Amino acid sequence: MKNITKTIFALLAVLTIACNTDDVQDRPIIEGVDAPQITAPESGAIYVLSPGNESLQADRFVWTKANYNGDVVINYTLEIDNSGGDFSAPQTLGGTVGDLQLSVDEGTLNLACLNLGATPFVANNFDVRIVSDANGFSPMASNVISITVTPSGCLGQYAVGAGIPSAGWGWNSPLTLNCNNNVLTAKTDLINDAFRFFTTEGDWNSGRNFPYYQGLGYIFSSVLIDAGDGDNNFTFTGTPGSYRLKIDENKKTITVARSTVSSGFEPTSTWLVGAATPGGWSWSDDSETELPLISDNIYEVPVTLTSGESFRVFLGNDGGDSWGLGDRNYPWYINEGYTISAELENALDGDSNFRYTGPTGMRILKIDATAKTITLI
Repeated sequence: MKNITKTIFALLAVLTIACNTDDVQDRPIIEGVDAPQITAPESGAIYVLSPGNESLQADRFVWTKANYNGDVVINYTLEIDNSGGDFSAPQTLGGTVGDLQLSVDEGTLNLACLNLGATPFVANNFDVRIVSDANGFSPMASNVISITVTPSGCLGQYAVGAGIPSAGWGWNSPLTLNCNNNVLTAKTDLINDAFRFFTTEGDWNSGRNFPYYQGLGYIFSSVLIDAGDGDNNFTFTGTPGSYRLKIDENKKTITVARSTVSSGFEPTSTWLVGAATPGGWSWSDDSETELPLISDNIYEVPVTLTSGESFRVFLGNDGGDSWGLGDRNYPWYINEGYTISAELENALDGDSNFRYTGPTGMRILKIDATAKTITLI
């Protein structure tokens, strides 16, 4: 009887193993077969992004379903990289679980392009692809389409170097320049030494030196020069002290403005108002042009001047119409013994304003209260 029982158990074990082996052999093999393909937009699409439109749809990206030869949950990720890039460090525009389309708003596209190093307000070329992923299987990448994006705005930047004592040449306490309406600003102490701007904190390879901005057509305060060192950093040559450092990506200027003086109070910049300046004869909507102190007794600003038109120097700005806060016209400077550029003359209007007679364009207006000169560069 015992032998019969053992025989029955052995037969059952054999049958069980045989059934399990057959089940495994009959089970379908799931594997990646066909990668997804982007069907919209078409390659060559162009996007011009605008401030204030961050929530608006830039485009809807559509693709075909990935084929994994089985019933699996598929995740899709929309990636963007610089034109010709290898997608080793792409930006992500979003993703879906199973859905075959994704709406991308302007803010998301704009930020991704800027993070890839795009120059604001300039057309930049990018590659876009969709990547499918199913748990336990290798990702599959789609075809690549090319798009052109003109981004707006800017990301915050950083500055380090011996010329900025609080930062030095390290990343323990970099100077942060915050961005607002495409203008980066920071208040810092400056001394006569070198520094450089960076787009990514802690990344030495993200540096932007003097020739970088020069190549983009930027104009600099005269106290900011090429250090002429191995990295062509910036060097500050003005009076050491506390300054506002500004990168204006709209006007393409990099300037400084003195923010403290020895007596301990915040000085008031002078201001240019008039038809020769971009804001015309108006104080509304920040139309006036700031003429800041860039070093002891030196006021300077890059400004677009219109030929044949006039302007006047004002001593104060209370945030509203500041006509009564004091001003200086052409005769005032002549009476004080100033030598004035031949491209500036007495307008001979009711207020004896300055008239600009040079060619219309960006100029650097400089008033040196020590040398008693008014020059145009």
